[in-house]
Amino acid sequence: MSRTILYVGYDPCYALLRRRRLSGIRRCAKAFDLGVATLTPEEATPAAVRATIEQFHAVGCIVECWLAQYDLPPRLFRSLPVVYFNPPERRAWQGVATVSCDEAAVAQAAFGELSSGLPPCYAVVGGGPKRANPWARERVAAFRACCRKAAKPCRVFPERPEETAAAREARLSRWVAALPAHCAIFAVNDGIAAKVASALASAGRVCPRSVTLVGADAAEVPDDGRPASSISSIRLDFELSGYLAAKAITRMTVAGNVKKAIGNGASTATPVAEDPTFGPLLCIRRQSTRGRGRHEPWVMKAVEMIRAEACCGLTATALAARFPVSRKLFELRFREATGHSALNEILHVRMERVFDYLARPDFPISAIADFCGFRSDRELRNLFLARTGTSMRAWRATRR
Repeated sequence: MSRTILYVGYDPCYALLRRRRLSGIRRCAKAFDLGVATLTPEEATPAAVRATIEQFHAVGCIVECWLAQYDLPPRLFRSLPVVYFNPPERRAWQGVATVSCDEAAVAQAAFGELSSGLPPCYAVVGGGPKRANPWARERVAAFRACCRKAAKPCRVFPERPEETAAAREARLSRWVAALPAHCAIFAVNDGIAAKVASALASAGRVCPRSVTLVGADAAEVPDDGRPASSISSIRLDFELSGYLAAKAITRMTVAGNVKKAIGNGASTATPVAEDPTFGPLLCIRRQSTRGRGRHEPWVMKAVEMIRAEACCGLTATALAARFPVSRKLFELRFREATGHSALNEILHVRMERVFDYLARPDFPISAIADFCGFRSDRELRNLFLARTGTSMRAWRATRR
């Protein structure tokens, strides 16, 4: 009889978030000879959850909470192992097993991306006044800490309880209009970033000429792969989050079976000793952080060439030689328009591809350098270690 892990809250419309998370769950489940069943937020009534658990012989459940339309507290699952994403701050959920995002690392990645443009000051917009957003508060606090460490001023959009959405949007427009020139703004997720972008437009401020803007999660991408937004975003390792959740389920199941075998009658839902975390991969660079200086038409053409040829061995020197300007002027105009050097942009595109290959367990690590345009394995290994603090083999091993 086949056994499964039930993923409650799967939503295919959230491409990078839920699809990649499901991919990670399936990868781990396959290693333990388990299947995976899903319920969307609309389907996940308490009755439907119980019926699906019985129908598919679920050994555990992974539950999304931030878009849950129904109350799915731990008691609903009885002794079945359960791992939550973003459980509410309520007594019924205290002590549950979770996989959480390293919110401080997200804020640090956003600060790193924004700081490359050398802005005179920073600003941050949170996720609203609701207590249901602890992750947003953590990102705001961590971003402010980055600003303090860099001795840079940081303006925080003040939240007001009981404020209507319309009133908040109007106040946000007035707030962004008063921000200093060339301010760098971090919005705690892509939804908030879209509202900030709308407020900037209402205030007559052009992004990135007047301000730069970064969101987080990189969660919604259409099926054709073309971003619906022009806002840069910190991409999170959603696949790892799913893998870690499924891994926690298998450990909890094994721990419960061992306790049953020795006859102590303990629940199979014994949580793991330490809840795992996942973090950001890199920034998906789009128009909102493309610098604030002169935008020569050929610079954007150079960016397109990098996107197309970075993994084919393109170098900054070879790229500059394609345009009728001196190398020094090329680098100056490129940095003004993008906020980064041409070499930085080339390496960034290559690293995007490196992470994609590492996420494919059957792709040999020894071949990644060649496929991503690096001159040698050593060059890639050194760059990967410098940017992630770990080796490619160790990075992949955390997903097995």
